[in-house]
Amino acid sequence: MNNTDQILTELEQRFFDIPFENSQYQDKAFLITAQHTPARAYRAIGLRMFSKIQAIKELKYGRMLEEVELEELQETIDNPNFNKFEKRKAEIEIERKLSSRGYTNKLLNDAIAELNFLYSELNKFPKYTREQFELEEKEHFNRRLNQQLVAQGAKESLVNMTQVENFDKMVAEAQQVLGHQEPDVQALMEKLEQYEL
Repeated sequence: MNNTDQILTELEQRFFDIPFENSQYQDKAFLITAQHTPARAYRAIGLRMFSKIQAIKELKYGRMLEEVELEELQETIDNPNFNKFEKRKAEIEIERKLSSRGYTNKLLNDAIAELNFLYSELNKFPKYTREQFELEEKEHFNRRLNQQLVAQGAKESLVNMTQVENFDKMVAEAQQVLGHQEPDVQALMEKLEQYEL
């Protein structure tokens, strides 16, 4: 295949906006809704966001170090004290390093898109205190374990998919109750009990 570079460029363009990790729907149904309570969903969003931010930081610092390496390689090429073989090796190394940038940029785009979606979801939630979070834990595990009794594996995932709308209502209730200056956690727990998940 003599046109590998052309195909690779086309693939990078075609798939730039197609998520290679989680889609928005996947995050909504299987990361957020699967948590069974707003506090656990809030936590899951935070964990995923921290993971994405860390990945972006690693990419940033990796790119900065790569720029230094590229400068060093260019100096090797420009320096008359290096022989033609050392210079050719440096040229090949520069080409190799630059050839992965399209894919790296695609992964960065994916991470930023998912981070933006998760941030918009996070803003639907109240800011939980540790106490508020802990008060929802019993309900979380009760719902989770009861669901596992009747639906495991793919069946559990199908149940999660049907619960997205109800879960959004639960999050709105949490925001309404906990978003006030002095939240009434007991009132929230009573409201959450009405939702079948």
